Amino acid sequence: MGLRNRTLFDKNGNVLFITTTVMNFERIFSLGNNYSDILISSLKYLIKEHNAYLLSYVIMPSHIHFIIALPTNESISDFMRDFKKYTSTKIRKQLESDNHAEIIESLRSNAIGKKNQMFKLWMDRFDDVVIYSEEILKIKINYIHNNPVKANLVSNPENWIYSSAGNYLKSDNSIIEVYTDWDFDLNRQDVSPDGTLKVINEVVA
Repeated sequence: MGLRNRTLFDKNGNVLFITTTVMNFERIFSLGNNYSDILISSLKYLIKEHNAYLLSYVIMPSHIHFIIALPTNESISDFMRDFKKYTSTKIRKQLESDNHAEIIESLRSNAIGKKNQMFKLWMDRFDDVVIYSEEILKIKINYIHNNPVKANLVSNPENWIYSSAGNYLKSDNSIIEVYTDWDFDLNRQDVSPDGTLKVINEVVA
């Protein structure tokens, strides 16, 4: 939401709970697996590019939640800029291929008045919450995993294909690799140059 927490913390190796939503709450990701696969492809690339760790995620019909651990020299704003740009282009092309003319027109109308934009998939802002403790991390992961159940999409969290519930409960990393073997306390976490997750002995105030 705006710049809350972002300029203060996003270059300091924090763990962040992210939410971003499709314009008009269009249920894009209920149109078929191809649409969710675009998000997964982007996450895989950007996680590697930014030396990050994915701790949890869920793709819902109109939005995505995920928890990410970024190293100290990376910005969540840069990550989300690239994520939105890539996925917007790919999803527009997929909608065109699938002849979803009405949805395309709706999302094009969202771009009216936006400089150099012909199509607008995502809402301008994304919600980011800095996670300071293992307790909060567990709460957020449980929230993410129970999203599809609360929405009456499945009866059990692990039955939702595009969710890290399967990674945690069934050790299934077939969709995307999720870092489930974390050890989180009030110390900051960081990603070391060799790509391993380490704890920095500095308490976040």
